[in-house]
Amino acid sequence: MDIQLLEYLRAYLSKNNIDGLIVNSTNEFLVEYNMLELNSRYYLTDFTGSTGDVLLTSDKIYLFVDSRYHEQADNEVNHEFVTVVKLPLNKSYLAALDELIPLYFKLGVVASKTSKKFYDNLLEKVTAKNGIIKLLNSDPVIDYKKDSIKEINYNVFKLDTDVTGVVADDKFAKVKDYTMDAFGIIVTSLEDIAYLTNLRSYDFAYSSVFPAKAVITRDIAYIYTDCTLPFIGSYFCVKPLKEFENMLKNAEGEFIYIDEDSISIADFNLIYKSNTLKRSYLKLFKTVKNEVEKEHLKRCFERADNALKIINNMINEDKVYSEYEYMEALKEAMFQNGAVSLSFKPIVAAGKNTSIIHYSMPSKEKMVENGDLLLVDYGGYYEGGLSTDTTRTFIKGEPSQEQKTAYTTVLKAFLNAYYKQYTKKSSYFEIDKTARDVIEKNITPDFAFAHSTGHGVGISVHENPPKVSSTQAAKTKILENTVFTIEPGVYKENWGGIRLENTVYASYEEDKVLLHSFSHFPFEIKLVDISLLNDEEKNYYIKWQAESSCIM
Repeated sequence: MDIQLLEYLRAYLSKNNIDGLIVNSTNEFLVEYNMLELNSRYYLTDFTGSTGDVLLTSDKIYLFVDSRYHEQADNEVNHEFVTVVKLPLNKSYLAALDELIPLYFKLGVVASKTSKKFYDNLLEKVTAKNGIIKLLNSDPVIDYKKDSIKEINYNVFKLDTDVTGVVADDKFAKVKDYTMDAFGIIVTSLEDIAYLTNLRSYDFAYSSVFPAKAVITRDIAYIYTDCTLPFIGSYFCVKPLKEFENMLKNAEGEFIYIDEDSISIADFNLIYKSNTLKRSYLKLFKTVKNEVEKEHLKRCFERADNALKIINNMINEDKVYSEYEYMEALKEAMFQNGAVSLSFKPIVAAGKNTSIIHYSMPSKEKMVENGDLLLVDYGGYYEGGLSTDTTRTFIKGEPSQEQKTAYTTVLKAFLNAYYKQYTKKSSYFEIDKTARDVIEKNITPDFAFAHSTGHGVGISVHENPPKVSSTQAAKTKILENTVFTIEPGVYKENWGGIRLENTVYASYEEDKVLLHSFSHFPFEIKLVDISLLNDEEKNYYIKWQAESSCIM
């Protein structure tokens, strides 16, 4: 806990005549996995989770975390200074923030780190209480820390068509056909730009993107960046990042397409107000994978499966290893099997730590003893810059009946969600409900399924769409060739947790939607209680294990 930083920020509140300040976890490109070295919320609270923002007032620090991070936040912050606001599964950060903001509150918000959509919703809440929002031109935390932050040099490279299937010029033509009318699309999502340009970089932790913004006109795609880029295509022009603001200010009388989820309020406010604004659906293009991308992902997951064998081998040895040793062995195996980077920091948790859904600090002291569960959630990037994401739960020695019951319940949830016969009218919400219903019917209330059933996977390990959850956003039809996870889990604090995750894609067969897993790693036989499976589930389980046995 940096007390000097806290004192500096409290003085900042007074100097700027504001009652509170939102301290963000993201950067000016609104990325999910921000480096800790650039993460303002981390500097203030010591919390290392990938998401979770702060409301700082003159006497309080409120850290908002979703259900994946409840235990982790408790373990990492200094509770003398930080109040952890634990969001339940279906409660939003905005709703919780609204409950804490009093009447006539003056709230400071960093404009470059707040999306247009979130800002609009927040403004509605604040003004309803006769408060005001003051947009800040810079982040006071980064201003305070700037001398200690090192500049990143990005090595950006171009992908071959044997992993993309389509050259960048053809993607530009597809975008042009999609819009039809006179247009300009403002693109500030790094994943969207990486997709459009077929360019990647592994210099920013747990990503394959590079810092850039873009404007796609009817004739050319302008890429604004300070990185040195290879030739993209005939319809692309590279400009310095600093020129992006002038372009936004000077574009008049156009149809402008924006994505309110990914454009910051700072960038949005630069758009000339006479323009006609429309919602951009560019991100849908990267969500639907072509045949070349799917075949590439199959090869990626085959190598990821091979890397996971090291965990299976180690846990079945007589020797006892620590969480940290398992993690290091897994990372080494991933790189030996062709990974060029990690798509997120591996989660390697043992014993009671397995109940911490996004456990991020594998310990050298925590040894994996007989009777301990070992949860391993890992992913990597390969030559195509697409993520892998898989989770398995293992057991050291022999399990208890409670462990077998919990594991088998999660297995039942996965098997039913994966093998169910969906139709073209089915939604991602239905996949979540199928898994959630199985768990609720088969587990005691002291266990919680405290996260969504899945998320989109692509250039980022967490991509939307699709969402596989119990939210309204998930009530969209399952699209052919979308890639997403199915990852049910159950968790009990001070006992442990179990999660089983496979990344899948959807295909259409007449009026049916079938799901196909990229990973084929087997489930932990010792943890399966066959008597808890019905006949249909037994057939599903036998089918999975038979198709997976060849890799062991």
